[in-house]
Amino acid sequence: MMRYKHLVLLLLVSVSQPADAQNYLQYVQTFADTLLSVGLDTYGPHHTPFWAGVIDTRDRSVPIRSVPPTPGVRPSDRAVGGSNYYHDVLTLQVFDQLSKLTADPRYRQAAHDYSQAFLKRTQHPETGLLGWGEHLYYNFYTDTVSVAEELFIDQRNYFKMPHELIAWTPPWERLWSIDSARTQRAIEGLKYHFNGPDVQTHLFNRHAIWNKVTYQQEVMPWIKHAALYAYSFAFLHRQTGDEGWKEKSWQIGTLYWNLRDHRTDLVFGTLYHKSPKGGGKDAELSNTALYAYWLYKAGEMSGFEAMKQQAMTLLSAYDRYGWNEAEQKYYSALNLDGTPPENTRWATPWKQGYGSSSLLSLGRVAAYIAQRESSDTVYRMAEKALMIANRQSLPDTYSAQNLGEAIGANLDLYELTNDRQYLDHARRYADAAVEQLWSNGLFVRQNNDLYYEAKLGVGDLLSGLLRLHLALNNQLSEATADWSF
Repeated sequence: MMRYKHLVLLLLVSVSQPADAQNYLQYVQTFADTLLSVGLDTYGPHHTPFWAGVIDTRDRSVPIRSVPPTPGVRPSDRAVGGSNYYHDVLTLQVFDQLSKLTADPRYRQAAHDYSQAFLKRTQHPETGLLGWGEHLYYNFYTDTVSVAEELFIDQRNYFKMPHELIAWTPPWERLWSIDSARTQRAIEGLKYHFNGPDVQTHLFNRHAIWNKVTYQQEVMPWIKHAALYAYSFAFLHRQTGDEGWKEKSWQIGTLYWNLRDHRTDLVFGTLYHKSPKGGGKDAELSNTALYAYWLYKAGEMSGFEAMKQQAMTLLSAYDRYGWNEAEQKYYSALNLDGTPPENTRWATPWKQGYGSSSLLSLGRVAAYIAQRESSDTVYRMAEKALMIANRQSLPDTYSAQNLGEAIGANLDLYELTNDRQYLDHARRYADAAVEQLWSNGLFVRQNNDLYYEAKLGVGDLLSGLLRLHLALNNQLSEATADWSF
């Protein structure tokens, strides 16, 4: 009888799947198998379970150097010849889900082995900081935490081995489950980003020195990093019960909330930048969205309802001043009085290079909060961001992250509304990824390209494809995965 029930379920799933639908699960699983086959660290004196950040799809090798960056990507931020665990945070989630879907434990075990080795091999014994992020990576050929060759001649002290968090949620939960002591030390080590021991009275540098126990002399307190630290400290409070970490989360998390323009509730990107041409003095859509995202998540983690309300207030303020009703578009930046800057641009979903796509990030952040709050304004922001993205054609050049974010944002709205137009748009982007980015068992970083590169958001794409598979097979409600970025 049980076997008969399973047969009926399989028949129902196959009927619900459109006849012309791609087998997205097959692509995700084939990618995972390829990565585990050719992308592990079998180079240098010590072989490890790290996953390669760059693979040449022509011969499936892990090149040591001479891989050209894509336009807009800084050469110093890449993991050529090695692995940057931070670039793989969403791919790790996908591997967990693959084991659930296929009953094959290899994928989850590979994610565990990678995470365990990462903690042991990249944590500095004195600072506790991990060898990951914007600039650091684990070099397969030297078996050390390293920086890209382009930074070797940089004379700034903190750029000798610069630690910096980047724009995916730090996977503290995963790392804690593997080694809580090392994970706690990694979060505690974030104190070395600050200019002194008290986060209430000292500002910070988005960079710290991975291998040096010292507070920072330079101030570069970008807004998204403040919220990333707030989320990290809130996580440590939840795990340890230490109220001191809750207080630290509040102090650094609300730094930019307190610095907002109280007339408009718009907030700028950085309090200080030493360069005369340094940016960050406008209210930018991407900065506002990412700050609100991790501020809200920190509020969820710590129990600070006020932080969640602050996040929604900041988003609503940008919507109030940044939406142009006549053009049906968002400005990419605003003056703090709510007026558009001179020579302003419209926000685009297809941003190339540094950072992620502003409109799609906004859509995903707004949808995340809308799923948890009764806020018509926040929900409408997600809806408007997707309206703009879905009516635009793909540009001549687009990345895996562009398509992954587009799939994820449309599935966010599909889950919120059950409106199948969003499911259809997600399929359109997924089919473009299969047609244009699939190469020799891997997804390349952008169309007409030769390399898989984790930094270019392949994890976002894999997550979107796997989630789309579940949606098309009416299995989303059965999955307990966190699909947020």
